[in-house]
Amino acid sequence: RVFTLPELQSWKSGVVLNAANYSNVTDPVSGEPLALDLTDAAALDRVYAAADRLLQTYPTVDALQAVEAALLERQRELPTMIHLAVKLAKSKALMAVCPPVFVTMITAMYNEKNRMCSKDEHPNGENFLVNKSREMEWLFEAAPQSGYELIYVDDGCPKESGKLATERIKSKGIPHSKVLYLQDGIDQKEPNFDDIKDTKDSQKGGAVEYGMWMRAKESHPGQEHIIVFTDADLAANLSQTGLLCHNLTSSPSRMSCVGSRYDEGGIFCNEKGAMGVTKNFELLAFRDFLKRLLLPALGKGRDTQCGFKAFKASVVKKVIPSVTDRKFSFDMQLLMLVALQCGGEAAMGSEAVVYVDSLAESNFYQQAPGVDPMLESYKSYFNMMGRMLALHDTFKDKQEVPAANQPVIDFVRGLTLEAFSKMMATMPRMQGKPDWGRVFTLPELKGWAA
Repeated sequence: RVFTLPELQSWKSGVVLNAANYSNVTDPVSGEPLALDLTDAAALDRVYAAADRLLQTYPTVDALQAVEAALLERQRELPTMIHLAVKLAKSKALMAVCPPVFVTMITAMYNEKNRMCSKDEHPNGENFLVNKSREMEWLFEAAPQSGYELIYVDDGCPKESGKLATERIKSKGIPHSKVLYLQDGIDQKEPNFDDIKDTKDSQKGGAVEYGMWMRAKESHPGQEHIIVFTDADLAANLSQTGLLCHNLTSSPSRMSCVGSRYDEGGIFCNEKGAMGVTKNFELLAFRDFLKRLLLPALGKGRDTQCGFKAFKASVVKKVIPSVTDRKFSFDMQLLMLVALQCGGEAAMGSEAVVYVDSLAESNFYQQAPGVDPMLESYKSYFNMMGRMLALHDTFKDKQEVPAANQPVIDFVRGLTLEAFSKMMATMPRMQGKPDWGRVFTLPELKGWAA
């Protein structure tokens, strides 16, 4: 017999979801669309109403995990709303049993004028200053012994995101929120950032690292200081921070925790609903293969690129002086430094999260009219491969890479964008999900690229 995860979770928790009580979970959201509109304030209200109902009915972590496992069996059939609600409920239940923590939430800002608005003010407005505050406030209701702050770092925004955010924070009375400016760090010649001569030298990475460094110097006696960075959109709901905090505080050797869209229990959601992963299955599987091939120190986690990562402040103070990447790919270097300087794989944590894609105002996914989106994806992943190769070269003497990997490493190093694109386009299509853990052979790769 093959025992299923929902069965095991149910028996462990004592919660058996039969037809009656399963419908009690799903019926309240039966009329909801499969996708979740992050600009819809009323829809976000209903997410929290659903999370509160779940906590009242299933107040323990084990019970919520049983509910979550049952919902995952029908993942794509059910609205994103209920998947997010059960993840939020579990996060809050875990937060309630966490030792005292102080969470600093870092968000870089560049051209965020529109997303800062409500939908009434702009069609793409996510009202993120208000909503991120609400997400943290709801979570920390369960942890009165803990505290938090929301730090927004202006990355040299030409549209004055920092000034606009400061004005909104003041006018709307948004608590625990503050704006920093990367330009101030440049002007004050802040140590560890003297390579940044102009804010144009940073593309997100410099602003996030500056914010992490400045707040890591703050003292919070009696609380474990945890620093998290996220994006300005609402893709990663911050009420899931309890998952990361619990992971970090559950082990003295754990130094970082990545919110993962692709590990078991993680769900990537888009305009079609709770799809689980993006449609580019082959690209995701090949990126995972490259990570294992080139950067084995990063461990088993599948998702190094999700904008939702947590670190103990003590490790931030240790590794930030060694960070040199100020661009969008900075987080891979940051994670490598944590792994190599702070205890290897034991230092690296991962927690599955629900992630709701938000592309309308993205600074990263900017697609020109008439451009083939698949070719743009190939270009993005090709550039990422180049960054992974550079990190491999930087750290090759500090991690164990089998000699048998070298022919494949040499091959991918020699790929042009044209050959890479052909290889990915020719690779047999994966059905339903990426073939995680697959080892691509050199003859296969050469054949597809030829």
